[in-house]
Parts: sequence; C-alpha cells; structure tokens
Amino acid sequence: MEESTIYTVTANCQDCYRCVRACPVKAIRVSGGQAAIEDTLCVKCGTCVRECPQHAKMIRSHLDEVRKLIKSGQKVAASVAPSFAAVFSGSLAGRLPSALRLLGFHHISETAEGAKYITGKSLIPEQQGSVCTACPVVVNYVETYKPEMLELMIPVVSPMVAHGRQLKARYPGCAVVFIGPCAAKKQEARRSENQDAIDAVLTFSELLDWFGAEDIRLENCPESGFESFAPIGRSRLFPLQGGMLKTGGINSDGTDPDVIHISGAGDVIRFFNGGETCWQYQYVEPLFCKGGCINGPALPSEKNLFERRANVIDYAAVASGEGQDSLEIPYETAFNDFSSNAVTDVQVTETQLNKILERTGKTDPAFQLNCGACGYESCIDNAAAVFRGMAEAEMCIPYMRRQAQQRSDRIIETTPSGIVVLDNDLCIVKMNPAFHKMFNCSNSIVGRHISYLIRDEGFEQLFAGHSDEYQAIRTKYGIRYHEILYALRDEQQYVGIYTDISKVRYDENQLDIVKEQTVKHAREFLDHQVRFAQELAHYLGQSTAKSEEIVRRLISLYEEENKGEGP
Repeated sequence: MEESTIYTVTANCQDCYRCVRACPVKAIRVSGGQAAIEDTLCVKCGTCVRECPQHAKMIRSHLDEVRKLIKSGQKVAASVAPSFAAVFSGSLAGRLPSALRLLGFHHISETAEGAKYITGKSLIPEQQGSVCTACPVVVNYVETYKPEMLELMIPVVSPMVAHGRQLKARYPGCAVVFIGPCAAKKQEARRSENQDAIDAVLTFSELLDWFGAEDIRLENCPESGFESFAPIGRSRLFPLQGGMLKTGGINSDGTDPDVIHISGAGDVIRFFNGGETCWQYQYVEPLFCKGGCINGPALPSEKNLFERRANVIDYAAVASGEGQDSLEIPYETAFNDFSSNAVTDVQVTETQLNKILERTGKTDPAFQLNCGACGYESCIDNAAAVFRGMAEAEMCIPYMRRQAQQRSDRIIETTPSGIVVLDNDLCIVKMNPAFHKMFNCSNSIVGRHISYLIRDEGFEQLFAGHSDEYQAIRTKYGIRYHEILYALRDEQQYVGIYTDISKVRYDENQLDIVKEQTVKHAREFLDHQVRFAQELAHYLGQSTAKSEEIVRRLISLYEEENKGEGP
C-alpha cells in the first residue's frame, strides 16, 4: 500500500479535535480519542499540519530518499518553486542556488519556467475547460468530492510536472527533485501519469532541516544564478492569488465578469458548490491555500502573508527575464473520479440520526447547540459522522459536560454523608438526602440562614476569612456528628459535610479533635468569666467611690448647718 502523504503521530495527539475543526473536507477519523487522517478522503492540503498545536500531524519526509539519490552518483536537478522568494528573500534569493549545489544538486532551475509553459497551453480559447489545474489540492478535491465538475477542469499538467519533463529533456539521464511549500505535490508526483517527470519532492521545511544538518548558512554562500532557459518574467508571480492570470496577460483585477481568481479552502469549496454558476466563467484560477502558494503548509516563515507577497513581487521585479523559448514537452493530462472511495457517500436516514441524537441527549432542538467544538458545523453533521464511523459521541463537549455533572450529582445524592451548600449570605442553596435525614429537615428550608437549622459558628469563621477550612465534632437531636466545612471563594459558596459518628468509636485523631475543641471551649469560658469579674469589680469600685463621696458631702453639709446654731 502506498504510504500516506500526511500522517498522525499518535503519541502527540492530545484529544483536542482541532484538526477536525480545521479540516475543510472533514477527512479526520476519530477513534478512541485519537484523530487519524482518512487517506481516501484527504485532499492533501496540509491544513491539519499547520493547525495542530501538538505537531501530531506531519507531512511525510522524503529527505533520506533524496540524499540517497544524490549519493548514488546520478546527476540530480532541482526544480525550485517560485514561492521560494517568500522564504529566502532579499540577498538570500541569489545565494540559494549556491547552497543547493553544496548539497550535491547538479542543475538548479526555477519551476516558474514550467509555469510559463503551462500558462500558454491553458489560457487559450480553444482549450477545453475553464478551471485552471495548477493547484493539485483543487484537483484532488474535484476528483473526490465534485466529479460532476471534472469536465470544467483544463486538462493540462501542473508547472511542477511540466518543468520536470523540461529538465529531463534538457539533461538526459538526470533525476528531478521538486522543492516547494506544498504537501500535495508529494502525492501528485506519485501519480502514475507523472512519474516520468518528478523523482522526489522536498518541502521548504525539509530543505531548511537539510541545510541545518550540513551546517550550510545561506548568508555565507556566494551569489549565483538559476539555470533557467525561458523568459520567465511575470511567471515568478505564479504563487500569488491571480498569478497565473497575470502570467497570461489576462485582466485579473476583479472587474471582468468572465474571469475570476479565488484562494482559500472555504471560497474554493463554495465555488464548486455553486452549481451552474461555475459554468459561466471563461477562466477560473483557484488556489486552495488562502493567499496562494505563499501560504502553503510547508512554507516555514515567521513573516505574515503580506510580507511574503511583497517578497515574491520584489524578486519578480529584479530577477532576470532573459532566456530562450521553453522546450516542447507533453503537457496534456486527464483526471479521475475517486468519489466512490469517499465514505461521505453513505446516506444516513432520519431514524438513524435520531438514534444518535437521542444517545447524546439532543433529540430536542433546544439542546442542539451547533457550537462546533467537536469540529463539525452542526450537531446533525456530527451525528452523521458518528454513524459513518468518522466521529465519536464523546467529541461533543456539552454532552460530556452533562455526563460529568450527572455523575457528580449522582455521587452527591447517594453519599451517606450529609452535604449542604450555602451562598455568600450563609443561606441554604442545596442539601442532599443524607443531610435531610440527619437533621430532620426538607427542601422547604432552602433559602433560610443555616443558623435556623444548626450552629453557624464554623461558617461564620469561613465567612470572616479567618480560614478556608473548619472542622468540629458536635451533637444535635441526640446525634454526634463530625462537621467539615470549606469555602469556595471563587464561587462565593460554602460547603458543609456531616458524618454521623454516634456509634463510632473514636480513634486517636478524633479524640484529638474532641480534646482540642474541649480545651478551646474551656478557655473561652474561663476568659469570659475573668472578663466578667474584672468588669464587675470595676463597676463596683466606681459605685463605692461615688457612694463614699456622696456620704462625705452629706456629712459635711450637716456639720456646717450645725455650726450656725448655738447650744
């Protein structure tokens, strides 16, 4: 079996479903929480590679294959995609050919030469079809999902294939390695009709890894030229949206109603889903990557899309446009209908959908949130994917959240310990059955202050912020119980857990709690008595002093009156 172009490193797959959300054709099969690519559905766009945060999706490397090819002694030519200027910009563009020669390549040429050639064969009135076929991902998409549109496709090979054939005609006996930003080129090169053109494909990411392994620094390499033999000119703009139309001298400013250029998976898919509207254009140039090939999945650059675009335009403006006419090579091709391999053709009945929706608690439309967290646009799409074996019910986050809540609620309802939840005012929010039984109450007291039912000393300490946890052993209704309280500060709630220990023989830890609590209460009582005595003595002292002063004043007044009277 032919190896897949893009594969999953299962050890890195972290059950996040981001690749499912990002995949424009939903070619990801989830099983056991692992997301694997379904190769017969994959259009090789590489979106999942770019989007996976854990680097669990990888483009298969052919670096070892190319190294062996060079070491074999066979002369090898490099066909470098015109998007290279977005990676190796400025002075590095002129040094890239020297760096490739250091790796062992004999001939270094720009794929833009093949782009120039196929543009001339595609954009002619007598050519069959109206949709340009330079992008292999677009071809894969139509072959797999829109076979009814195959007759719209211009039956001309891509620039890579055309240039590979040109290089082999120019250098008989040489092998050709294409270097570019695209994952789909690896699969395109292995199509039976293209194997005479390209021997291997490297991505720019692989090339940079190779430079690093050989300690080759472009800034230290001398400037040298590419071996291009055609007047490339504007074909160096090919990796930009509308670049092919520009190469062919066709107005692509968006004002011509007969010509359109589009990029990005969403717009391309919407175009082909447009039905008869697709037939009205004279020329359509679709590129699956948003912004064109300068946004390919294997184009390693920290620069944004607009900087890359500017780099390509700058290089095209300064690069030489001289050269002879291209060699004539076979350029026609044919396309295939691979739709029979797609599991999306499996029809799902309403009854089957309802069974799956019932399983996830979504038979009521009100519970069909269509949040997209699972990767599918709607709950119906997800249910259909579950039926086809492409998804799992557990991918639904709201469903799993409800499951977790139900399990949690079930545990609280069945636990033998009494549990009460209070709000920030220490009023009862919720109680479980064990709490009802222990304190002989019902839900009728929900909303009342906890002190209505039991002592609130511990809760008051939590409320005051003296601690986040509290425990004590208390007695009520003839029941001795262990009280454990804790605060949920973020939720502004307080939780009490009560265990009946009336018939439990105390172990050392429980005795320590009782002793500690008894000593605490004794100290509180003693402190209270001492304070009371001191305050009483203080008041008695003040009262005695005042009484004494009053008596003295009365005696003094009496003596003075008696002195005024004679014997």
